[in-house]
Amino acid sequence: MIKSETQNLAAAVKSDFPFFANNPDTVYLDSAATSLKPQAVIDAIVKYYAQYGANIHRGVYRQSMEATEIYEDTRSTIKNFLNASKDYEVVYVRNTTEGINLLARTLGLAGKLPYTAWENGLQKGDVIILSESEHHSNIVPWQMISDRLGLEIVFISIETNGQLSMSSFEEIQNNLKNKCVKIVSLSKVSNVTGIVHDLEPFKSYARQKGALFIVDGAQAICHNTIDLAAMDADAFVFSAHKLLGPTGVGALVARKSLLDKLPPFLGGGDMILDVTKNATKYNESPHKFEAGTPDIAGVFGLKAAIEYLGRVGMENIYMWEKTLTKYCMEKLDKAGVYLFGPSITDLEKMEKVGVVSFNIPGIHPHDVGTIMDEHNICIRAGHHCCQLLMQAWDTSATNRASFYLYNDFSDVDRLAEAVQYVKKIFNK
Repeated sequence: MIKSETQNLAAAVKSDFPFFANNPDTVYLDSAATSLKPQAVIDAIVKYYAQYGANIHRGVYRQSMEATEIYEDTRSTIKNFLNASKDYEVVYVRNTTEGINLLARTLGLAGKLPYTAWENGLQKGDVIILSESEHHSNIVPWQMISDRLGLEIVFISIETNGQLSMSSFEEIQNNLKNKCVKIVSLSKVSNVTGIVHDLEPFKSYARQKGALFIVDGAQAICHNTIDLAAMDADAFVFSAHKLLGPTGVGALVARKSLLDKLPPFLGGGDMILDVTKNATKYNESPHKFEAGTPDIAGVFGLKAAIEYLGRVGMENIYMWEKTLTKYCMEKLDKAGVYLFGPSITDLEKMEKVGVVSFNIPGIHPHDVGTIMDEHNICIRAGHHCCQLLMQAWDTSATNRASFYLYNDFSDVDRLAEAVQYVKKIFNK
């Protein structure tokens, strides 16, 4: 659709998003929390309820069978979008958070797994490696299973600019030489800094230790092409609502060899093959993890979202965000704000998507966010579910402006003007 980053992607797609027609003077800069939805996605959800309306996997009538076909076909749509090989299966979940909880809970119950380090499952003293940059969704589930089983969690520190510290990782490796590392779980993209982390060294270490390599893809999947075959993760988790899809649906994309060894997450309809008074025989992967009636309409919407992004082109989105991000950082720097994470010069040597965290010196982020709202500018103010990162930066909260394909330079200009207004108000 768009041939280069010099062309205005937002101008080409903005009319596809009814939010802007209904909120004509609003600047939406909170896509890292949730993206807006194009009409194509809304239409797909309505189509399910209006045209099909039936449950899946149960009916022998046309509407049920056709809905089932679309629901199941979306698994292939997801795998193609991620370039996932036939070795992977797609498990539908509500969101990234549920996907990681599913992994943590079932791994905590699993016995023998297809990895050297997993021969005896998770045992007291085993190690999980995370980072200070993680969203709470990739911390709390592991803490919960760690508390129950007596596991040890080790955190990779971050550099001042938000990058994962390789010196910290080297120290961790030295300290863990005689310990059994079972899980390495890291986010591909930070929801606070927008940094695209190079996970290759951590994957290599996981392979060396016979550990599972898990990737939180919530922020990564929506900004650029994901090549799961190259990433070689054992599990990749994402939410639909980050990539133009509806809320309440997401996917755990994991190796079938792993899923087949894990016990079910929830019990009930559709995850069973046979039930007797004495025992239940479970369905095969991925169905054994999908108990009860799912969000069928949400899956319809997710399929439409992926197809829409395919028409736009993920590379076009990445290049457009890259242009906007640099422009935003330069404007905010001139406006006298403090930029967290990568500096403007850092952009020359690292990948970063459209997320910019900042503070106005001496003004609480919540006050900034409130005044921004009075100017019809939607930004996020808070710890962004990343309190470990806030602690590392010795702050309690930041402001965050996050971009997507429908944002343009005028949105950044409005933000910069509002920053100057906030400073003027508080300097009176």
